[in-house]
Amino acid sequence: MQRYLAALEQASLMRDLNEAVIDELDGVHYATMVAAGFHAHRGLLVMTNAGHPPPFWYRAARNEWAWFEPQSVEGAEGIRGTPLGLLPKASYDRMTVRTDPGDLIVLYSDGVSEATDPEGVELGRDRLMTLAQAADRSSAETFGGQLVEAVGQFRRGRVPEDDETIVVLQRLPEQSAHT
Repeated sequence: MQRYLAALEQASLMRDLNEAVIDELDGVHYATMVAAGFHAHRGLLVMTNAGHPPPFWYRAARNEWAWFEPQSVEGAEGIRGTPLGLLPKASYDRMTVRTDPGDLIVLYSDGVSEATDPEGVELGRDRLMTLAQAADRSSAETFGGQLVEAVGQFRRGRVPEDDETIVVLQRLPEQSAHT
């Protein structure tokens, strides 16, 4: 992992992890994963997704929200972006975006978007985005806490059927070398 992540080369990491999971596990189990790296000097976030729900992004300078949708790679062949261990010889695409101070990147497990209320209605992507838009974006910690609380309120006491994991990344203002 250190070899790949230091070079922000997650596509190769995912490919090798996929083959390792296929070789080492029983052929029944698989895992979703997002690998993320950050180049602080340039403000670049590099992500590779292996079957995980699509992250979303609050762009502070524009005051707008967007999904990180898989981008089709021209000329790319074969199966792309599947969970690790599901299919042999899968390929993975790397996405690079330039972030600005104050931007939030939200990664979450499928247990969050698939949370259900007592009537069995699923939260889904659209409702998740609506909950995110209503949360305080002043810090990753505040935002994450409010989003977790909002998902819990949506469930209205219903016990989660799957793990509900939310990871919020925030690009902070750059610090002066003299502070």
